[in-house]
Amino acid sequence: MRRSVALALLTACAGGMDLLSVTVLGGVFSGITTGNLVHAGHGVGTAHWSLAATAAGAVAAFATGVALASRIMGTAHKQTQARMRLQLALQTVLVALFATGWTAVHGDPGALTSPALLGTAALAMGAQSAWARQNGSSTTYLTGTLTAAVADAATGQGLARNRWALIRLACLLSGATTTTLVLLWWPPAAALIPAVSALCAALLWWR
Repeated sequence: MRRSVALALLTACAGGMDLLSVTVLGGVFSGITTGNLVHAGHGVGTAHWSLAATAAGAVAAFATGVALASRIMGTAHKQTQARMRLQLALQTVLVALFATGWTAVHGDPGALTSPALLGTAALAMGAQSAWARQNGSSTTYLTGTLTAAVADAATGQGLARNRWALIRLACLLSGATTTTLVLLWWPPAAALIPAVSALCAALLWWR
């Protein structure tokens, strides 16, 4: 139960991070690599080089986050609770750094700060994805989650075994929606939504 709730909170965090990335930080995602590859392809195909570079940079930062997190956690037979907690702490710090930077520029990043914030966000989401993968789940890419739930429902297997998967989908939507509302009414505080979600997940896991 604790693991499932922590993953749901991290999914809400991912929803908020992607919302800010797409709407403010260059129009690309921080945690959805497939979407960014499409953006990169579009940028190359239309000679929109800034879009291509932004998308490629986000993919590179995400991959770096996955690699670093995986190195910290180690292979399956080397993983310990201490390693998992350390990795969760580090990814939470990355989200907190993103929120700090966002607040420092009052939610209105410029040409220099925007790439830095996007890189930090993608790095954090890559690390989060690696951590969630080791816990048998996903928090940043949920297409397969929806596919499994709909397929089970369509074949008469019900939705019971997909309950937490559907909750994560709802949390993704909730995180994006809440972040949007704060972004509209008080932009400097918008990044606090994913940051608080990540912190709550970490505290729950460490208990």
